[in-house]
Amino acid sequence: MSKPKRKKNKSGGGYTPPPTDPAVEVAALRELRTSLSAERAGPEWGAIQKAMLKAGIDSSLVARAVAGRNLELIDRLIDHLEDPECPVEPPQPEVEPGPEIPEEVLRDAMRAFRKRVKLTRLDHESKLARSPLSSGKSADFEAILPPNQFPSEVWWALAARGDLESTGGGFYRVPVPRQEF
Repeated sequence: MSKPKRKKNKSGGGYTPPPTDPAVEVAALRELRTSLSAERAGPEWGAIQKAMLKAGIDSSLVARAVAGRNLELIDRLIDHLEDPECPVEPPQPEVEPGPEIPEEVLRDAMRAFRKRVKLTRLDHESKLARSPLSSGKSADFEAILPPNQFPSEVWWALAARGDLESTGGGFYRVPVPRQEF
């Protein structure tokens, strides 16, 4: 006796939430913002993250603002939601000038950083999650934590020189050359 055929689900049969008014979302976000504190982690941060994602704000900017407890960036994201003409530029972290570091140490640190980026990319791309015959997927990380063999002053000096770009929270990336058209 054969099994009965399963019925296929028809597409488009899910729940569609009603459209919300952007002014209501902005007011709710501003109310949630008043309860936030950069020094204290708590459920308020999760609530504002959910509300910002639901409002349609770019998830990478929301993640950066919440993970870094950056109240200024959260304010700018809310302002951008209210007025789309208002630019949202993530704040550039201030690079503090440190003690003079020998050129040889900086060169070794850059070599170690590039090697760490290469190994991290290979690790991300080689995950065999779908099939043993799959080739993985392309790595799409933006920045990494630098190797801990060198003190943070070395990474600050490299960022001040322009060899690295600080993305905040101790993460760095190799700057992308800007092309002018």
